[in-house]
Amino acid sequence: MNPYLKRIRWRLLWISFACLTLALGSFGLNQWVYAASDDQCSWILENGKIVIREILPDGVAEEAGLLEGDELVKIQGRAFEPTVEGTLKAQRFINAKSQGTILIYTVKRQDRQILLPLRLVKPLDLEQLALLLNGILAWAISLLVVLSAPERKTSRHFFYLAATALLMSGATVGLNAPMAMRIAVNIMASLTAALLPPLWIHFFLRFPHPFRLRKNRRFLQAVYGTFALMAVLQFLVRLWVTLSDGALRTPSGAPPEGVLKAALNVFGFLPIPLYAGAALAGLGFFLAGTFQVPERRRRALLPSLIVAAVLCLDLLAWTVLRARYGGSLLFRRQVFIFMLPAPLLPLSFAFAIFRHGLFEVRKVLLRWVSYMAILALTVAGYLGGLAWAFSHLSSIPPGWAGALIGLLALPLGWTLRRLLRGIRRRFRRDFSSTREIALSAVREPRKRFSEEALLKSLRRALDEAFQPQFLDVLPIESRQLLLPAAEATDRDDRRVHFPPQPLRLPPGLLRLARENRELVLGLGSEEADWIREQGEGIRAHVDALGAQLLLLILAGDHPHSAVLLGGKYAELNYGREDRELLREVALTAGQVLETAVMHQRLLAQERLSQELETARRIQEGLITSHLPPIPGFQVALRLEPALETGGDLLFVKRRPSGNWLAAVGDICGKGLAAALYMAQATALLEQAAQREDQSLEEMLGCLDHTLRQLLGQRGFLTLVLLEWDEQGRYRLARAGHPGALMLQGVSEDCSTEMTPHGRGLGLRPAGPGDWEVVEGILPPKGWMVLYSDGLSEAMNHEGELYGVARLCNQLRRLWGTGSPRAACEAVFQDVAAFDTQNRDDRTLFILGREHP
Repeated sequence: MNPYLKRIRWRLLWISFACLTLALGSFGLNQWVYAASDDQCSWILENGKIVIREILPDGVAEEAGLLEGDELVKIQGRAFEPTVEGTLKAQRFINAKSQGTILIYTVKRQDRQILLPLRLVKPLDLEQLALLLNGILAWAISLLVVLSAPERKTSRHFFYLAATALLMSGATVGLNAPMAMRIAVNIMASLTAALLPPLWIHFFLRFPHPFRLRKNRRFLQAVYGTFALMAVLQFLVRLWVTLSDGALRTPSGAPPEGVLKAALNVFGFLPIPLYAGAALAGLGFFLAGTFQVPERRRRALLPSLIVAAVLCLDLLAWTVLRARYGGSLLFRRQVFIFMLPAPLLPLSFAFAIFRHGLFEVRKVLLRWVSYMAILALTVAGYLGGLAWAFSHLSSIPPGWAGALIGLLALPLGWTLRRLLRGIRRRFRRDFSSTREIALSAVREPRKRFSEEALLKSLRRALDEAFQPQFLDVLPIESRQLLLPAAEATDRDDRRVHFPPQPLRLPPGLLRLARENRELVLGLGSEEADWIREQGEGIRAHVDALGAQLLLLILAGDHPHSAVLLGGKYAELNYGREDRELLREVALTAGQVLETAVMHQRLLAQERLSQELETARRIQEGLITSHLPPIPGFQVALRLEPALETGGDLLFVKRRPSGNWLAAVGDICGKGLAAALYMAQATALLEQAAQREDQSLEEMLGCLDHTLRQLLGQRGFLTLVLLEWDEQGRYRLARAGHPGALMLQGVSEDCSTEMTPHGRGLGLRPAGPGDWEVVEGILPPKGWMVLYSDGLSEAMNHEGELYGVARLCNQLRRLWGTGSPRAACEAVFQDVAAFDTQNRDDRTLFILGREHP
């Protein structure tokens, strides 16, 4: 249930019950129980006589032969004093008779007394009937409006205005009513007079355009206070008249005179301009507001504006004519004509609401109208049946009649229950079919291997099964979901736009979902304090979406998606069976979704494996792995990536001058990204090696500048370059890489680590490289070894590094074999046996000069 509707539902019920009871009760009592009989003529006091002033055309007085100007002498043999009190007594005597009673009027005409029989009638009060019809229509439309949008102040204000109009229709009393009823009706009339005019003004201050004056408390207090004071004074005057038996009398029994009489005359005139001003003020605000709204709403409101203007003119004409012809019997009997257009105002609003969607009432209309119609028809049939039965069985004792009524109420209740359940089934799908539709989405085998297809099918199935007013399937990322944009109207009837914003799922809520399978969460204010804890904006956003339930879908134990569901079947709530079904749907969807996720992961792994295999082959093509024979030298080289691809660089190329260039490098990082950067660095080395005039320092400078543009903020390349010629002369440069090793024998003093200083390539911020170049001659049987830190930083179980010293010892031990290739393989095997923790790319290059 909408939280705003839940908050005011009892208020709506009791206000509707009270207004309907008072209006219908007053109308029924006035028209049938306490209806006053009428002779359809009027009298006045003239020269100490009661004279017939006016006779209604085609009325019973005219049929009896009464004429205007006849002097009333007796009625049914009773004489009445020619005073105001006597006239009132004669009127009450006539009103108290039943319909069809024949009274003998004794009138004096041309100094002769004539006896005339007159049959009394009880005419229907068409004025009150028109007002009642108008009130019921306005109340019914306003109830639909407030049920469809209870959070809007405009809809609630519309309901209060219509309820007051309904109450006004019962604020009339017949001349034959008892004292208690007259006082009660006077209270109703005073309450209506105090509320209806200010509510009329206040409503059009809010609708269709919200004026700032609606928030001016002093103005509103003045308006409501003025009409409340006027209503209290009117009630006191009416009470005075009622207690004085129809004539104003002071405590001494004399009629009011002097200042009191003047004050009463002023007070009798004052309400007319006051109420006319309220009607015109509301119409003015309605007119001004209509021309400040968008074109679509303006076209929708113009018929209602025209009808409201015509009604105001109609009431103004009635007021003016009543001031002039109020004493005329014909005018009083035909005044209902001015009230006949009143129902057109709620009807015009109903047309605008349904045709142009000023309020979304269609979603509740069918349900509530069906319920009310069934209830009304059942009760009417029950009461009609009782009336028919007892009209033919009048001899039944009262005790037996009461027992019979009680027994007849049992089948009535059973029938009403069956009818209402039948109507409810029209709004609520049979549970078995709902379950079949909801679970059909997760039973199709072809949906089991596609996340997207499964979620789309689930959305369609839930939409068909529950027909929610709002439905959306949202992915869950980092324990939160992104609420879609929404629009709503605040309590001041202003449009509020909510942009997409994240809704966090608390860890405790997810833990309950994993452990207890609590997958269906209520989103109402009383069920979701965790939403309010994230701020009133999030709470208002969820309310604007109209979401009532959140359905969590777990793939394994990890939240995958969330389904937001709005109200279903014209605002029927989700019951326990519905929630259990949704929980079953979520569990089944989660199991199927886990299969789909695993399938997608396997496919992704397969694609990644293929891509990595392709990348490995490409990288192997870039790495120098085979060299043509180099006269006077033996070369051994090997690169072993930690993964399918790696970031180590191994490059050997003959330059146009005939010298050879070897490079061993290491891109920071591992995997495919490092391999891509390595490929770029290899291409740059290939290009640099083709330029004969470029020295090692210049080569490093160009590489540093270019790589700084290619690599990221934290990317860099360490590199060692070795250039040699046929006589064994070499030049060595290092850019942040481990130094080169030169071996000339097996003893410890026969190995040298060469570490010329130099900065890594591509580092940020840019700075001087200061790359030092070391030159020398590689002696016969001497080895020049270049390696990457994957060899020296290999680590065993105890956390001990393989180290440069161990690498030198191993190379010196193998130097005696005279085979760089055998030494290269042996070093790799020894490092592989040693390393247990720190798997990294490994590269080794050995250049050995042969003995001449």
